[in-house]
Amino acid sequence: MTEGDLVEEAIRLDLQEDLLKILEGSSKYFDEMLLLDLDRHSRRLRSMALMHMQFMVKFGYSGPEERHIKVGKIIHSNFPDYFSAWKLAGTPGVSPILLENMIRDLKPEWKKI
Repeated sequence: MTEGDLVEEAIRLDLQEDLLKILEGSSKYFDEMLLLDLDRHSRRLRSMALMHMQFMVKFGYSGPEERHIKVGKIIHSNFPDYFSAWKLAGTPGVSPILLENMIRDLKPEWKKI
């Protein structure tokens, strides 16, 4: 199972908030050392994935189309293309082992394919 597949599995299992916490660095499944070695392109992908996940959690939308939601004077957007690119790049900034551990810990019935 690829890193991107693990992310999709976490979303399928309704673990979006937990995945967001990893990207924000507020989860026990976050490894700060992974951020130190990221090049600027990987940092940008990770940053855009973070914004995409924030949108997904806040507005409950995880579809493939780009969306914009205006709240007051602020326009919130998702970034499905960047999110897909982040997954294809191997989810820079997120450890696949720790992500798999998170899924196993929070969904003990889960079986890796």
